[in-house]
Amino acid sequence: MPEISDDELEAMLERRPSVREAKVADHELMVKAVEHPVRRKMIKIIGVFGKKRSDLRTELGVDDSMFNFQTDFLIKGNYLKIEGDTYRLTDRGLVLLSNIPK
Repeated sequence: MPEISDDELEAMLERRPSVREAKVADHELMVKAVEHPVRRKMIKIIGVFGKKRSDLRTELGVDDSMFNFQTDFLIKGNYLKIEGDTYRLTDRGLVLLSNIPK
């Protein structure tokens, strides 16, 4: 096996994903977002109008750690945003909502 030079190694580490690789990763994240039943229910409850944190938490019926974990996942994926005390779906979140069966 040929040795990899320092320059080649640095280039490999700095390489950004191709457009195709980025699309595939984005699709996988979207699937993962709607696969989990709590996240799916959360997205449906928030809907197009948003939901106050306390109401969302009550309707979901999960403990604080589960609630925080699932909302963090959706926020990091850019599916959810918080405006004051209201949780709202981003445009990406609305796409998820439109793909969840009623």
